Amino acid sequence: MTDLQSDLAEIIHLFSPEDGLHESLLSGTHCIKFSLPDGYTKRHWRACFGIVAQGCKEIILDREVYRCDGGHYTATPVDLPVTSRIFSATPEKPFLSLLIDFDPLTLSEVAAQIEKDFPKEVENPLRAVFVGKASDKMLEAAIRLGKLFQVPEDAPVLGPLVVKEILYHLLKGADGPALRQFVRSGSKTHKISQAIYRLKSELTDDVDVAALAKAAKMSRSAFFKHFKEVTAMSPIQYQKRLRLLEARHLMTDEGETAESSAFKVGYNSASQFSREYSRMFGNSPLRDAMKIKKTGHPIHQI
Repeated sequence: MTDLQSDLAEIIHLFSPEDGLHESLLSGTHCIKFSLPDGYTKRHWRACFGIVAQGCKEIILDREVYRCDGGHYTATPVDLPVTSRIFSATPEKPFLSLLIDFDPLTLSEVAAQIEKDFPKEVENPLRAVFVGKASDKMLEAAIRLGKLFQVPEDAPVLGPLVVKEILYHLLKGADGPALRQFVRSGSKTHKISQAIYRLKSELTDDVDVAALAKAAKMSRSAFFKHFKEVTAMSPIQYQKRLRLLEARHLMTDEGETAESSAFKVGYNSASQFSREYSRMFGNSPLRDAMKIKKTGHPIHQI
């Protein structure tokens, strides 16, 4: 572990007295700590950037495993239904990570400033999960951001500036050209990201692929192809998985019944919901919710 990693790990550890996801004083930024590894769990992975200071996590999408060790980052520019786990963590050396939610406006602003110095890249939609080595400049900025979490009067003012600095280093790095496609107006990847946002925002509505393709100014087949390149699934599969993950959240975290959860996420048939839920999670909604509550394993993003 480098000195910079060690400093970042210490800051996260001090801010996280117990295991879990801890929101900082700056909206959209979090510290994560887990003292034990966990099993693979299906999760709603929101659009975010994370630096692992200590330990290791794994994300699986379409059978591809993305492993992020200490000193590395993950960047997911759109929300994704994934399978993930904490791979390496002990009480002595817990998993420690800094997480920053992607704000499309901030990301677009930083990307637009960079575009003045970099030529436009050839469009090539890529899978929306990126893993890379965090640069020293990125780690230094992350340390300064973490220190702001302890200063209530400074965090809201200086925090957004440091977040922009971190995003600047990310977008100038090896994954920058691909990530900038997600916010470049008119690019195929940006059009797909807009369709993803629409599906997420209109979770209870039926998927109209023809309307999504028309809004993206693509043929139905081209839209389907590019959507799958980015998310590893079809639009209908994407929405179904998000619906079921949201229903799971409602049951385990909000105390909703299986039936009320089903209707809240857009299902008109409780039996269809139960069948699809069991197929995705391997248990009936009631049994799955009871198991999660009993074990206490986190199902939120880690």
